[in-house]
Amino acid sequence: MPSVLDLPYDVLREIFSRLSAVEVLHFLCISRKLYYPLIDDDSTWYIFCARYGIKDTSTFRRRSFRTIYGRLLHRYGPLLGLWCSDYPCHGNIIEFRIVPDNWLRRGEPIIIGEVWEFDTNKSKAPRPYQPTYTEFMQIGFVPWKKSTPATANDVHISWHLRSERDLGFLVHNGLPPPWVRMDGDGRLATPSLKVIAPTSLTFEVEAQYNERLVQPEMLASAPWYDPDRGVPRLPQERGPPVVEQTRYSWIYSPPITYVHGAQKPASIAFLPPPPRQESDVRIPIHNPRLPHTRDFSDLVPCYFPLRYPTQEGDDPASPDWRPESLVGLWLGDYGPHGTECLYLEHDAAESALRAWKIIGDVHVPRGACSWDADLRVPLSNLSPKRAYGGLGTLAQRGFTFSEKRPVRVIISGRDEITVSWDLTYDTKFIRYRQTRERI
Repeated sequence: MPSVLDLPYDVLREIFSRLSAVEVLHFLCISRKLYYPLIDDDSTWYIFCARYGIKDTSTFRRRSFRTIYGRLLHRYGPLLGLWCSDYPCHGNIIEFRIVPDNWLRRGEPIIIGEVWEFDTNKSKAPRPYQPTYTEFMQIGFVPWKKSTPATANDVHISWHLRSERDLGFLVHNGLPPPWVRMDGDGRLATPSLKVIAPTSLTFEVEAQYNERLVQPEMLASAPWYDPDRGVPRLPQERGPPVVEQTRYSWIYSPPITYVHGAQKPASIAFLPPPPRQESDVRIPIHNPRLPHTRDFSDLVPCYFPLRYPTQEGDDPASPDWRPESLVGLWLGDYGPHGTECLYLEHDAAESALRAWKIIGDVHVPRGACSWDADLRVPLSNLSPKRAYGGLGTLAQRGFTFSEKRPVRVIISGRDEITVSWDLTYDTKFIRYRQTRERI
């Protein structure tokens, strides 16, 4: 009786292109007839590397597709893309890309992690500002100068800072920015990448000067959450601890503790170097300083996969305009709070457009809905633009005493929105465009 084991190899490879690598391995293990010819066949693994844009092995020092995928991409490939954090009030965004390493590996592709930052000193630039990017880690095969025959295919994580902007006071071994190593070339204690298992634990901050701190939960049901990406294939651990403080301050900061809340999905976290071990200078890239509020440098934030749909916006003057063309990441000018990032959701069932904060502030924090528009209530006299009535969120410090105020949401272009708050001031939003290639 014919079976799947009798199919031609070309047909099997077509089947493999629709499966995950784990499913392919399980399939091959059912038959020695298939296992040995296909497990070492590079075309089997080319399929999985091509999903990450890797279609040529020449830049990887002629490593096989099986080695590239099995050692690097299978474990760390899920990192690629955007991640947003549960850091109080502000939140944070990091991005992982594949780029050539022209510093240590002669152009061999590596995975880099970068933190988004919004410069508040661009007085002459139009607001809202585009982010700048600070590279803080690399994941790749051991650099060729340091490798031996036994370690040539090992994957190495290095920690450093490389930025498009001036890193201020930071000078390392007499060398100014933009390039600063953070691991002492292996001699110093370093941060560590951890995968945090799903948990119901959430942080709680005691009151300071009768000021509460209310923070929305980071839930898998949130519109911005990307359930298809998953997390790196590393052992999953318990939630990160609150970091032991080694500095002293005359300003009292209430302690942070963890309490049970809503169930949250798996995430990643970057633990700082162990306390009381020699390490290099630390820059709070994952704990941005918040003006006029307490210091949260003792908190290790978790990052969750963030959707980033890329699409062309529709002309609002066109009769074929679709509200779903607005879905994606947008940058907004929030005055003294600076540029903030939001995810726009189109709820077709309720005919609504909602703007969820990914980067927030001490009044309306990350995870909160900044404004929503009722697409059933169009406003007139704004042709060729489109405008809708809606509600915007205002709150006191700590997201307390929040209230909804009337707003006008004006679709003024393919990639531009203006929100008029209670007819007193306007907030401009532009669509975030990724202008950098992944590889």
